[in-house]
Amino acid sequence: MTSTLISSSATGEPTADRFDATERLFHWAFAIPFLLTFLTGLGLYFPELAKLAGNRELVRDVHRFAGLFTVLLPVVVLLLGDKRNLRRDVHDIDLWSRDDRQWFRAWLWRKIGGRDRLPPQGRFNSGQKFNAVLTAGCLFWLSLTGLIIFPGIHPPFWLVTNSRNLHDLAWIALTPAVIGHVFLAAIYKPTRPGLNGIITGRVPLAWLREHHPQAPEANPPAAGE
Repeated sequence: MTSTLISSSATGEPTADRFDATERLFHWAFAIPFLLTFLTGLGLYFPELAKLAGNRELVRDVHRFAGLFTVLLPVVVLLLGDKRNLRRDVHDIDLWSRDDRQWFRAWLWRKIGGRDRLPPQGRFNSGQKFNAVLTAGCLFWLSLTGLIIFPGIHPPFWLVTNSRNLHDLAWIALTPAVIGHVFLAAIYKPTRPGLNGIITGRVPLAWLREHHPQAPEANPPAAGE
């Protein structure tokens, strides 16, 4: 994808391409049913929350089918959309450079008062990469264990019991990542401009150069090159 610059009609601020239509659709095809699955899962784990919906069985059914759509909808987008940038995203997430490892250590150290410099990052920073890997791993276990305990499937009792425990453990491990991702994307002011990239595809160029200076989109070729 070749990045181009435009000026925002509202502020005149230069912007840069961040995510194409397939990347954005893939994200929301996963995020919307996943959040619905996550919230209904909380209702099933904490019965008092399910009472707010007035019908626990309805919450259970929504949870089951939202879970199916969490897996199936992204697959549909993957099959029908432009896979080039999705492949690039997977490659970028899978590749951990020395700067990535240093960034992650410095970020963790800062949480307890450190002041280490964060190395410049590329298209995704190390926190985003870690979140993506954790989410993929937990989603695998949630899907596998969810399939085992899905109605109509009758595996051995011990497998059902262990699968329920692993199912609960996976979403518990994923909960901090979900909360952190939503907070950084939609609430935390320094990183909130990035949310526009997954909605419209574009972000402020100045923000991109500050947070992802090594991303190709942060330094697009000049017109005519």
